[in-house]
Amino acid sequence: MAESNTRHASHSPRDPIGNFRKCWIASTADNNLTLHGFRRFKTTHLLNLRFLENEIADMDHIIYQAGLSLGLSASSSDRLGLNHSKRDANVPKISDSITPEFILKLRDLLKQYDEALAAFNGMMAMETFSLLDDEKQSSWRSDLNLYEVYKTRLLRVDLGTRARTDPFQRWLHRYLRAFRYWRLSRKSQNSEEGFGSFSVRHHHRWSYQNTILIADIIGRVTAAAFTAVFLVAPLAILSHESSKNVQLVVISVCILVLSFLVSLFLKVSSFEMMAISAAYAAVLSVFVSNTPARA
Repeated sequence: MAESNTRHASHSPRDPIGNFRKCWIASTADNNLTLHGFRRFKTTHLLNLRFLENEIADMDHIIYQAGLSLGLSASSSDRLGLNHSKRDANVPKISDSITPEFILKLRDLLKQYDEALAAFNGMMAMETFSLLDDEKQSSWRSDLNLYEVYKTRLLRVDLGTRARTDPFQRWLHRYLRAFRYWRLSRKSQNSEEGFGSFSVRHHHRWSYQNTILIADIIGRVTAAAFTAVFLVAPLAILSHESSKNVQLVVISVCILVLSFLVSLFLKVSSFEMMAISAAYAAVLSVFVSNTPARA
């Protein structure tokens, strides 16, 4: 359930003053979550793409049947597999199916489909956070229960894409959202007003959880700590060991473990993985070459 099911909004389109008030508050908020958080409507976007896809598929079928009805021989390689295509029993005349109106409609649908695909791809690459992280916006959605608010995703339009976000940071992001949901679930169970208490907290300070920032900080600190450990620990071990065989074993194990952890927790390409392993091996090999062998 990537997106919650949408019911009637708290302010209907016939209430322009209520809508303006809500939009004005969101557009002048001091918190970045409220100011730059927008719903992505993933399911609705996908549904629109499926509608367009089905319409174009029907027209594509008409085009292929019209092309096959010409009786032309396929190319020698037959890359499209036209010789194995299924032919309809009753194919209308080309003059009846391939009309100027048909061509114009096809162009319009393809343009809408291509633009929608590109826009959806760009939207899905953007950073997201849970609606539950922004208590102010949560209070405006009285039509959603706590779990639906937790599952509803908002886009951070002020941030870059998450194409280079490490898996470790994504795991942190997910667990931080789950922890906030668990904490608010227990709080709503202990409260007589339940989740609806969000909408009446006008005189209290709104609660926020910037999970993107928290996950980024924890991820960077953890990566720095692991880097320090993998540099200091083998040097400390090798400084007390003069046997070349033991040194090679320690270095080999450290390189293998570091390569495995980097490939698992960080989003790196194959070339970057090779460069990191080679650089780390070079650092340790310099230390070994400067250590005198045991007599």
